[in-house]
Amino acid sequence: MVGSIQALRAGAARIGSGGLASRISIKTGDELEALANQFNQMAGQLQMSYADLEKKVELRTRELAQSVEELRALGEVSQAVNSTLDLETVLNTIVAKATQLSGTEAGAIYVHGDTKNEFALCATYGMSEAFVAELARQEVGFGQSTVAQAAMQYAPVQVADLEAKPTALQEIILRAGYRALLVMPLLSRDKLMGALVVWRKAPGEFPQHSVDLLQTFAAQSVLAIQNARLFQEIEEKGRQLELTSQHKSQFVASMSHELRTPLNAIIGLTEMMVSNAPRFGTEKAAEPLRRVHGAGTHLLGLINQVLDLSKIEAGKLELSPETVNLAPLLEDIIGTARQLAEQNKNRLVVESPDNLGSLTVDPMRLRQILLNLLSNACKFTKQGAVRLRVKRVVDGRNWIEIAVADTGIGMTPEQQAKLFEEFTQADSSTARQYGGTGLGLAITRKLARMMGGDVTVASEPGKGSVFTVRLPAHAATRPADPICLSHRPRGGSVV
Repeated sequence: MVGSIQALRAGAARIGSGGLASRISIKTGDELEALANQFNQMAGQLQMSYADLEKKVELRTRELAQSVEELRALGEVSQAVNSTLDLETVLNTIVAKATQLSGTEAGAIYVHGDTKNEFALCATYGMSEAFVAELARQEVGFGQSTVAQAAMQYAPVQVADLEAKPTALQEIILRAGYRALLVMPLLSRDKLMGALVVWRKAPGEFPQHSVDLLQTFAAQSVLAIQNARLFQEIEEKGRQLELTSQHKSQFVASMSHELRTPLNAIIGLTEMMVSNAPRFGTEKAAEPLRRVHGAGTHLLGLINQVLDLSKIEAGKLELSPETVNLAPLLEDIIGTARQLAEQNKNRLVVESPDNLGSLTVDPMRLRQILLNLLSNACKFTKQGAVRLRVKRVVDGRNWIEIAVADTGIGMTPEQQAKLFEEFTQADSSTARQYGGTGLGLAITRKLARMMGGDVTVASEPGKGSVFTVRLPAHAATRPADPICLSHRPRGGSVV
């Protein structure tokens, strides 16, 4: 009895320490043997439970690893969809991940055409070039193909064994070595976008897990197709708008040129008739002829502005920079502006140092900039003062700064915010009283920026305005930035 008890105690200790495979051997035919058998039975049950638990843990680990891999793949697909609008790149990524995670060997994505009622092969994975070429030659429409069936049923369709009843297309797939296929329709709000297809070399039904996984990839494919199509539509609209803008610019430039030719003839003829009134017998018509001349000159200026803007818009306005002596150039400009100042009884004051030196600039365009600013200052000022201040500024680079200041009507911050926009006026009352096209300041800033500088403004209602032109002493000119007038907001610019 003592020996049996010791054997029972030792066996229980082995089982308790994890040796579930060990057994207690007692052959006494009494209660001790029965107790040993119970210990052996318990050890066997524990051994079976542990083995089953290990299998469950292993299966769950594989499932978790599969889920992690699926999440990683979905993340890569989402990144591909969001990072590029190239349809081929995104669809290739989707079909590759779908094929790998569904346990299949090959896959493809067909996109349904908007104009033709058929499917086009757009992305493949795991196929030979010969197989892809043969598939691409096959027309896939709404016939008996599995792609068409899935499209018409708006639900997944699978074929467990292609040898059972193959179609013409399935014969090609069989020759490539595939036995089973699964088709997932690509749907967007019940609108057919295409189909995701995977092929497997082993026959048999696809597990529900693979079907659910492909539904997720199908949704990603739909999003990619929609993004790509929207981008293509935007690109096409952009090309159309660009072409329309080019045609408009060409038309404006052509019409401006055609208008200037007869207008120059009218201006020249009126000048000749006023200058030679006795010869032509037009002494009594001198005043009306002067009005015609003035109106023609004004109209010619407006046409020139439209022509300049059309050239800038088309990016075809070219500058001719040269090194000029600044003092004579400014003196010539002031001589012309003095007549403008006298019309509203304004004083034109010039503040300029003696040693201005030279400036590398397009002299004709600089003259245009300054005369436009001086003309505006004289037009919006009555019986006041218009000052032209010129100085050199050094702040890492050498600059010429030319400011045109007036004591006129001034502007509100709202008016200044839209001052340099094309075809704008300050408000309707200002436009009616002072006129203008709303182009002068827009062209002025464009020209200044083309010459490497800029134009700024400071103003206060009732206290006048100061327009400052800053140009580099040795300007590095650049082409005009194309602009699109049809997208500009309409507001107010005092021009």
